[in-house]
Amino acid sequence: MFRKLASAGALFLILLIPIMVLAGERTLSINRNDQNAVWFITGEPSMILNGFDLTAFGVAQPAVIDRVSIAVDRPVPDQLIDVVIYQDANGGSPVDATVAGRTTVDITQSGVFTVTFPQPVTVTAPAVWVGFYLPVDFRFLADTSGPSVLTYWAWNPAGRFDPGNLASAAVLGPADGNAPVNINMNGIARITLEITSGTTPAGGTPVATVVGQFPGTETPNFAVMVLYPFCQAVSFDTADEVITYRDSINLICDEVNTWESPANPRGFVRRGPLYDIQVYTQYSILSQRLPTAVTHCIRPAPEDVGTAIIGNAFGAPRAWRLLPTARYGDVVCAEVFHGGNLSYFVPAT
Repeated sequence: MFRKLASAGALFLILLIPIMVLAGERTLSINRNDQNAVWFITGEPSMILNGFDLTAFGVAQPAVIDRVSIAVDRPVPDQLIDVVIYQDANGGSPVDATVAGRTTVDITQSGVFTVTFPQPVTVTAPAVWVGFYLPVDFRFLADTSGPSVLTYWAWNPAGRFDPGNLASAAVLGPADGNAPVNINMNGIARITLEITSGTTPAGGTPVATVVGQFPGTETPNFAVMVLYPFCQAVSFDTADEVITYRDSINLICDEVNTWESPANPRGFVRRGPLYDIQVYTQYSILSQRLPTAVTHCIRPAPEDVGTAIIGNAFGAPRAWRLLPTARYGDVVCAEVFHGGNLSYFVPAT
């Protein structure tokens, strides 16, 4: 899927504006293609971890993680699975990473399984690892993108190790074919996280966070991006709809009157048409947050390309949330978690 928006190096535009940004409205993924390979746990329970360099993604610390996901091919129901977020001060191997947050889940269905932590997890280190301690016979998906230096395996041949201390695992290493793991996945586990720069203090008022436009540094698969019939400047990722959601949702876009727009976020001016995105399930229009984002791209006016930031308005009453936005040539793209209004904004002069 076209899930590469957060692969930024240097930022085109960084704006420190105190606006309402909800935790988890940016998804980080290190997967690089759409092809899947199925991997399974055998012998003993094993932890699968993906590493995320927050600095490379342009995520300032402290940051808040509220959800993580794993792509499941075949679950093992009625087996509690430890899900752990580790933070790593020095990068490299996670052997000395420390626990930032931990919960347990029972995964009962295939597909993208999303874990919502009971309390959002604050991380202060520049590297983060997300681990799923999976039971025997569990099957998960990885891409087929090449060296697996950021997917690690950990296990104990004699039984379980303590997930609160990765150094207690008898075997811990990358899945690139080298010892001690000796498994060459030739790809990266489909484990993602949802993160927001900044913390939310007691009382629930979000603090200032980084919102901006950044350059998309990888070559995206625009073949999966299709224009909406009635919103000719907006395209969406059909692979998200057909593969991630297994065709269980249907997205519709209409251009609506601009007077219907909620008030502009402070410091920004809305530009271009106002769109309304509806997410249909088999039985109704979905008003809740999507478990996994659907990538949307907008082609702004030429004079706005360098500063355009995509906004998504939802809730009752609707309010704009500006989204981390990647620029690819003359289009800008963002991960959208909610049906509602869609448009783009530029800084007010």
